[in-house]
Amino acid sequence: MKRLMLILLFIPGLLHAQIDPKYAEGTVPVVDGKVVFTKNIPAPGQGKDAIYNALLQWANQRFLPDEEFQSRVLFSDAQAGQIACLGQQYLVFTDKALALDRATVNYQLAINCQDGQAQLKISAIRYLYNIGDNREVIAAEDQITDEYSFNKKKDKLIKATGKFRIATIDLVNATFDEATAALGTTTATATTATPVAPVQQPAPAPSAQTAAIPASGASALEGYKQITPDKIPGNIYKMLSEDWMLITAGNAGGFNMMTASWGGLGHLYNKPVAFCFINPTRYTIGFMEANDTYTLTFYTETYRDALNYCGSHSGRDGNKVQASGLTPVTTPSGSQAFSEAWMIIECRKMVEQQFTPEAILDPAAKAQWGKEPHKMFIGEIINIWVK
Repeated sequence: MKRLMLILLFIPGLLHAQIDPKYAEGTVPVVDGKVVFTKNIPAPGQGKDAIYNALLQWANQRFLPDEEFQSRVLFSDAQAGQIACLGQQYLVFTDKALALDRATVNYQLAINCQDGQAQLKISAIRYLYNIGDNREVIAAEDQITDEYSFNKKKDKLIKATGKFRIATIDLVNATFDEATAALGTTTATATTATPVAPVQQPAPAPSAQTAAIPASGASALEGYKQITPDKIPGNIYKMLSEDWMLITAGNAGGFNMMTASWGGLGHLYNKPVAFCFINPTRYTIGFMEANDTYTLTFYTETYRDALNYCGSHSGRDGNKVQASGLTPVTTPSGSQAFSEAWMIIECRKMVEQQFTPEAILDPAAKAQWGKEPHKMFIGEIINIWVK
């Protein structure tokens, strides 16, 4: 995609004639290599609780899932005054009788409420776009920044990328304006990029088998908010059966992931648990058996191709991480996950049980899976992070 954009720089016919100041150079802020839009909304005379309640009510109405999209409020904490949302919708570039040009955009909105003000941040912007017969996932960093949006003189927008820049800035401004209106205020500072100091992560443990689980409050993961099991958002049945998840076991020294749609959440031995099932022929099972902790990670539709790849290829045959395009992250306790996930559930093994053909009572299930029964893993949920 980057190569295509560079080629388009040299095609004058694909340039917008003029640039509206709203979309001019510098209007897409980049912080530490990432596109991040921020805005501070003053709310004079309003306390943190009032601001939080108003914005939570707005977010619950604004970010609603439907048959096409999975927008939702991911997290809300009244005491901390924090709200996190997942946005997913269409960006429509052309809508005519014989021409419909649009992309699906995914993004994250973080809201921090304080006395007299609210701070909003939109980040992790990704586009799902049809290019010919291919469907590509494009990061905002490779599409709407100054580097990819302008000609050499920086006085014209490239149409191929400029349309994404224009639509994204319009979406960001509309979202910030809606939040401002929800607080009943009309004045707010301009959209800016505020650098955030990165969270320093502990060095990964040499082996997840012996990694110590950090005490409460010591489980920070950069870019994520930690929640408790009773606050897990979404419909777990849909998240598994339709959206799927990745099971990842191992540590920074060696790990593997696989796509799964079987499993669930529950309560066992007075602990919150997650359970999953792995066929003994899968490469991941060796990592599950050898390590003490593992992760279950969940993704938006944007990463469907990556999940398809991880489910149809074996780690024995190549580098699945590189081929899938996912970005590994190490949890404070040494487990592996991926930064593209909107939710990471970290588990510590409690039960490991191989099924036998006799244990499968359903005739259809026995006929299909009885020759190589799956192995069940039940893990205590020790950490949950959401964006």
